[in-house]
Amino acid sequence: MSYHSYTKLEKLIGCERLAQKTTGRPVVVMGFQRSGTSLLTNLVRSCGVSLGKDDAFRPPLDSNPDGFFEHKQIFRLSWKYLRQADIQDGATQNICFTPTSFRRRILRLATIRKMHVALNHLSSLDDKWGMKLFPLFYYFWKDYLPKHKIVAIYRDPFVSVHSYLEVFWPVRFTYEDGLKQWLQAQKDMLYHISQTDSLLIRYEDLIDESKNEQILQSLVDFIGDGNVQSAKSIIDSSLNRSVKKVAKMSNLYPINDEISRVVRALDDLKVKSDRS
Repeated sequence: MSYHSYTKLEKLIGCERLAQKTTGRPVVVMGFQRSGTSLLTNLVRSCGVSLGKDDAFRPPLDSNPDGFFEHKQIFRLSWKYLRQADIQDGATQNICFTPTSFRRRILRLATIRKMHVALNHLSSLDDKWGMKLFPLFYYFWKDYLPKHKIVAIYRDPFVSVHSYLEVFWPVRFTYEDGLKQWLQAQKDMLYHISQTDSLLIRYEDLIDESKNEQILQSLVDFIGDGNVQSAKSIIDSSLNRSVKKVAKMSNLYPINDEISRVVRALDDLKVKSDRS
């Protein structure tokens, strides 16, 4: 059920018992911010995957009027664990083994138990349930999930980063910082989907009316439920809009070799997903 071997303390506070109660066939939706994860999560939801009750989701914003379809408690616990793990600059190496104070380890243990409770609650709602996670957050949850699938999405790095910085971080990061974060997230995501039964989708294909019917059929088949035409009605063709600023950014910040390799790897893996 899990890759994780529980410590004596984790067993003592009931983590192992809660994990045994977490059942079903979960689906994890994954991607970098502003890459179409909210749209994809809504499509997964339309295929019969329960994501929790409506009041459990983060509220919509002007930048995302249809909603994030992101479970508030899962989101809060993910950030909480991130802070307690003492991870610096979004690094993902040795997350579970980062040296911390005894007090911080105890706090993290309490957070892990809350994570188990949240998963147990989600799995009690429906046999087919799911959650939306950033690639970094998936590191925290994967060991506590039953056997699951990943539906991942990626988008042109310049469009993703431009939207991400404009909406969420207009002051804190530079454009170059955003590209580095995009790169790390895609590398993490490539690792995750190489380890788990996965479907990878390109955002630009998903909103292209000439391509999305085939993609939605792949999604319906992968999840094992849903209707292509019902899912298609969720996609707003106006989402396919170009941003002049993005073209300027691509000239100012030419893609380096590492980003090019990652984009090629994503494209190659997407083609394999299309054929399977």
